[in-house]
Amino acid sequence: MNTSTGVHFLQDGDRLILFVFGRVTANEAYALYQQLATWLGDHATGTVFVDMDHTNYIDSTTVGTLIKLHKQQRGGPGGFFLCNLSPQVRDVIEKTKLDRYFSIIENTELHQLEERALERMPITGQGDLNAAFVLDAHNDICEVVPEMKPQFAGLIDILEQQIAR
Repeated sequence: MNTSTGVHFLQDGDRLILFVFGRVTANEAYALYQQLATWLGDHATGTVFVDMDHTNYIDSTTVGTLIKLHKQQRGGPGGFFLCNLSPQVRDVIEKTKLDRYFSIIENTELHQLEERALERMPITGQGDLNAAFVLDAHNDICEVVPEMKPQFAGLIDILEQQIAR
């Protein structure tokens, strides 16, 4: 499996398995959201598994994007699971106390499926990353973990000013 930043996926009916690898920052999170939002809209009863075994870095926008996707899927009978978190990702999820929010599972069967996941999602979005997306991602974090709001207050202010222009 390629170790550069990217997402491979395997779709099986209403089940989507994402294999996220490399360094995932705001641009990649935005592209991932654009791809998944369409799939989730078409598969409201679907289940999403996000395997992050090969993910060595996620930023706060990525965390907020995962929350946004989870919230979108939580409303229906499907599910949204983070799987096989790398030590780096697990550390971020635990430090932000999101291990209580997300359903996190260890699933060794996904490793066997990974070799079959040959389809690659585009790593670039359908348009430029914008301040509104980043602001929404951070507001989602603050909604789920309110004690983090002071840490993001400066960034949120800057993004709100940028959007107001």
